Amino acid sequence: MPAVDHQPPPGPRYPAYTPPPPPGPAWNGKTNGFSIASLALALLGCAGLPSVIFGVIGLRQSKRNGDRRGRFYAIAALVICGCWVLAIGVVVGVAVARDAADGPDRDATGAINGARSIKVTDLRAGDCLQDVRSQTGSHVDVVPCATSHYSEVFAVFPLPPGEWPGDARVKGTAQAGCDDRFAAYAGVELDEDSWTVLAVPPEELGWPSERDALCVAHHLRVPKTGSLRR
Repeated sequence: MPAVDHQPPPGPRYPAYTPPPPPGPAWNGKTNGFSIASLALALLGCAGLPSVIFGVIGLRQSKRNGDRRGRFYAIAALVICGCWVLAIGVVVGVAVARDAADGPDRDATGAINGARSIKVTDLRAGDCLQDVRSQTGSHVDVVPCATSHYSEVFAVFPLPPGEWPGDARVKGTAQAGCDDRFAAYAGVELDEDSWTVLAVPPEELGWPSERDALCVAHHLRVPKTGSLRR
């Protein structure tokens, strides 16, 4: 009978030992400049794209050299930029939704379509305002003339072209032009005890492309309903 080999079978072979990769360069103790710039721009909120670019560069460089502070700054900057984008998106979305809910400023006839705020430059003859004297800025509150109001636009006309004639002359020309146009619009002469004519002249900044003067009749006593137009 042949001899029997009682030796155990060979065990599994283990992979050869692989040493760990060599450590990266030691941190020099300085925070990455791109990370700092990215965070500063993100906090200012006025340089979104440069902040993102600097943040990505700073994050990569900080990871490579072990700069934990630089990584933190870069990540914080990118998060802040994301918050800015989200906030701007919300504001734009709300504005669009509000405009859609309000509908167009005017109906098919050109009349104001409900109480709303519009640009001064969008005003037309026949538009009624709640109270022109309480308005400031580039927008005014307008209402349908059938509702209670104090003021009404009765003319919009261009001043003569040419070089800017100076504030005093522009104001005088605008006021004289508005005074001359009131009777033609209202069908009666101005009752100075009840009404006053306010002229809104063009500004030097927009001259000469914007030369229109705006004429507004303002009731001095009580709010009115209906239009002055006759």
